[in-house]
Amino acid sequence: MKNWKLSRKLTLGITLIVIVCMSLLYVTANRTLKGLIKKSEHSHMESVLAAQTSLIEEYVTRQEELLTAYSKAPLIRDLLKDADNAQKLDYAQKYTGDYFEGLDNWEGLYIGEWNTHCIVHSSPGVAGVILRTGDSLKALQDAMTSRNGLYDAGIIVSPASGKLILSMYCPVFDVDGTTILGYVGGGTFVENLEKILNKLRNEEDTAGYYMINVQTGMYIFADDEALIATEIQDEVLLNIAEQIKSGKTSGEVKYKDEHGNQIANFQYIDEHGWAVISSDSEKNIYGTANKNMLVLGEICIIFVLVISILAFIMIFFSIRPLGYIEESIIGLSNLKLQKNEKLMPWIGTRSEVGKIATAMNTLYDTMGEIVNTLSSCSDSLNDTAAAMQDSSSVLISCISDNSQATTAFAERAEEIDCTVSKVDQEIVEMERVVSEVEKRIKQGNIHSGQLLDKVEQMQQLASATLEKTNIQIVENQKAIEKAIGELQSLMRIDEMASQILDITSQTNLLSLNASIEAARAGEAGKGFAVVAGEIGNLAASSSKTATQIQDICNETKNNIAHVQTCFDQVIFLLQTDIQAQFAEFANATKDYGSSIRDMQMIIVDIAGASEVFGDTVRNIQTQIREVSSAPDAQSIKSQDVLDKARQTEETAEDMAAVVRKNKENATAISGIVERFS
Repeated sequence: MKNWKLSRKLTLGITLIVIVCMSLLYVTANRTLKGLIKKSEHSHMESVLAAQTSLIEEYVTRQEELLTAYSKAPLIRDLLKDADNAQKLDYAQKYTGDYFEGLDNWEGLYIGEWNTHCIVHSSPGVAGVILRTGDSLKALQDAMTSRNGLYDAGIIVSPASGKLILSMYCPVFDVDGTTILGYVGGGTFVENLEKILNKLRNEEDTAGYYMINVQTGMYIFADDEALIATEIQDEVLLNIAEQIKSGKTSGEVKYKDEHGNQIANFQYIDEHGWAVISSDSEKNIYGTANKNMLVLGEICIIFVLVISILAFIMIFFSIRPLGYIEESIIGLSNLKLQKNEKLMPWIGTRSEVGKIATAMNTLYDTMGEIVNTLSSCSDSLNDTAAAMQDSSSVLISCISDNSQATTAFAERAEEIDCTVSKVDQEIVEMERVVSEVEKRIKQGNIHSGQLLDKVEQMQQLASATLEKTNIQIVENQKAIEKAIGELQSLMRIDEMASQILDITSQTNLLSLNASIEAARAGEAGKGFAVVAGEIGNLAASSSKTATQIQDICNETKNNIAHVQTCFDQVIFLLQTDIQAQFAEFANATKDYGSSIRDMQMIIVDIAGASEVFGDTVRNIQTQIREVSSAPDAQSIKSQDVLDKARQTEETAEDMAAVVRKNKENATAISGIVERFS
């Protein structure tokens, strides 16, 4: 690029700057726009789910209100009080049929007694059937009782029609408001609910929607109708169900399948245990954002091209005068002092080109003056060179004599200077050692402080643990004594078993006497003899059972004694061994703390002594340096003397060389002046 024209360089630079700026603008706009679109899409999905959830709750509430209103009819309460009254049955059947005809898309409506005996049904052929028995009946009764009102069993598959229905039950109370006479039940098809939910979707909506029962793990609604009322197998939906069970009521789940990255949003209806879920691919969700980014990228590329072309045109015309300046500079490099007439219009103007043109004009004038001055100086140099050559010869002779005199003086001074240097080096080494000692002492002081803090923490922990252990041992001992005392109450079973043995012995005697009396009675006492025999057998069985109970009680006594011995050994171990070790540990931490404090005091004393020693060493070093750098008025460093003498001699030689050089320069200046045209 060194050989490129300035216009190309500026155009390339501006183009690169525009590309960078446009790239930053594109990246910033991309992030901002994508973020806004993502947020908008998420809000839209959440709004759709919220709307669906609201519609579902409103739909269910409406159906529940219809069943509740039906249950409050006085004739239903009168019928349940007198279920065998044919006239009341007719009235209730007619009322139920009329009420059912006014309902929209209901499967059935019926009145049942508390044992689920159906006495009135919207389909008369079903009346008289008992709908539930056993555990199923008990579960339904408990559900209605616990709610003290309408019980919503959720969306289930109807056994009668095989379709999804919302199954509801409402208890019927007596006038006192607490006594349950029976209940009314009904089921409404959820086809209408599905149609209402589908109305929220537009033709461009590519999302898939599901409604599941979180408690049973079954599909309620799905885009694929084959999944309705089947068990959930989809891992994503199962994952959402697990999140809901863990406490989340709404959220977002990202996953990947064969179609790419997917996003699923869910909303949970806690009252019914249902979840509404929508799922769509990121490609569909963010499709608008990607299209906008593509258009923005194309616009940025067009802007880069337009700005680059305009910049090149502007730069081309702006730097045109620089070509004239370039011609003038090239002419000046060829030592031509003739001014360029093309620059005259710009001389004196305020633009950058005008300032350069003005400077070039001034440079031409200055160079002409310099040439004239050099011509005069070359003549003067020739005149003074001869005089300087004579003076330098005399100066060299004097310097030679002075050098011999100072050499003898310098030989003695060198020995003194060498000795002082060695002492100074030793003092420097001592100062370094003292500084290192001070540093180690400071580190030791810091570490000892940290160790002391840790020992104090250990001491506090050991004391607290010892106190807590003592309290725990006392509490455990009391609990064990209480438990052993409660176990001793089992001994009463042994006494009761002895009483049972006494009773069985008496019963056995009574049975024997009864058998004897029955034998005396002859034929009339045979039945009594059988009873006496059974009583004897019962007495023998009771005696055997009481003996087994006594054996178990004896074994229990032995086990209680063994358990009490084990607990006594554990308490003894805690009191004599573990408690003593904790106490010994606490005392040891106190001794460690005292030892560390003594160590810290010793470190402080050493630090003070080291600081005093360091100050003394530094004072000695300062005094030696003062002696080395500023000796007595009559003493001079030998090296300095030799250096001064050598420097003077070299200066004289340089002066002679300067004289020779001046002669050569005068000749060269004359030649340069002659080169200018």
